[in-house]
Amino acid sequence: MGVLASLKDAVYGAVPRGRILRRGPAEARRVALTFDDGPDELTPAYLDMLDRLGVSATFFVMGDRSADAPHRLRDYQRRGHQIAGHGWDHRAFPTLSPGELRWHLRRTEDVLGPRPTERPWVRPPYGALSVRSLAQVLAEGFTVAMWSFESGDHEVATADELVARVTPAAVQPGDVILLHEGHQTTIDALPRIVGNLHAAGYECVTMHDLFAS
Repeated sequence: MGVLASLKDAVYGAVPRGRILRRGPAEARRVALTFDDGPDELTPAYLDMLDRLGVSATFFVMGDRSADAPHRLRDYQRRGHQIAGHGWDHRAFPTLSPGELRWHLRRTEDVLGPRPTERPWVRPPYGALSVRSLAQVLAEGFTVAMWSFESGDHEVATADELVARVTPAAVQPGDVILLHEGHQTTIDALPRIVGNLHAAGYECVTMHDLFAS
């Protein structure tokens, strides 16, 4: 595992600055809330909750689900959130041929439409990248948007468990927090997660705003 981690660090270290995003600036107490795997039937509840809490987030959405629900894409953006691609159908990029990967990236971008980043962003499903697939994603002109804090919200049984994981003591300034759509427990935990972060002096922003600071 140590060898693999060292290899990943070496590969990432060779990538031009700003093409792989994992943790934002640590000078200010800001974190980014990010949600993968939407849109789905719970998306309106996520957006309503974020409205109530007064925070904006970044949603990494799948191409096939977005094509089936274009009104959800408009709703994310109308409510002040950032959207970016999460692959077409959640197949891991290293399992795709070069032609398939190109199609998945470009077709998803066609569905999502123009957004206010210099380059299109993509978060690989499962965070999975081989050297080949990473090189292709970068060559296709994408910025790879990863995360630095894994909430594990897809593993917990209750909102209480998730709140206990995502605490001001656990996160660090500049963290990109990975959460997921499709989980009522995540929605139920958000008021306490955000409230605790705010009480500790953290601001919750989109990933784009975190890295633009």
